[in-house]
Formats: sequence, C-alpha cells, structure tokens
Amino acid sequence: MSSITKTIRLSGKAGGSIEDAVRTVLARATSTISDIHKFEIVKVGGEVDDSGAPTMFTVILDITFGIKDPVDHG
Repeated sequence: MSSITKTIRLSGKAGGSIEDAVRTVLARATSTISDIHKFEIVKVGGEVDDSGAPTMFTVILDITFGIKDPVDHG
C-alpha cells in the first residue's frame, strides 16, 4: 500500500523569536490537521522598531501531512 501526503503553505507570526513563530503556526495547524509529518521553513521575515531591534518574527512554512485512505464501502 502506498502512502500519500499533502503539503500546504501556512504563515504566522510571534513576538518572541523565529522558533516561537514556527511553534505558533504548528500549534494552530494541529487544531485542524491530523497526522502532520514534517514542516519546512520557506521564508523568515519580521518587523523592527525605530532602533532596529526585532519586534515581530514572521514565518512561512510548508506543512506535510498524511492523507487518510479512502473508506471501502464494498
């Protein structure tokens, strides 16, 4: 039997760090998507204050999850 996966692109942000932004996206994704296998960071960005210090981190992730086998109604 073959294994089928699907990859979707999601984005999110957090104020603490890039890792916090990744965790924010993944936590939200797991509330509606099951069987997440992996993620890949596609892009990282953010916002800075007047002094140039980062205030917000933004990430775009590709998230890959398993597709359930169809039900056999035989």
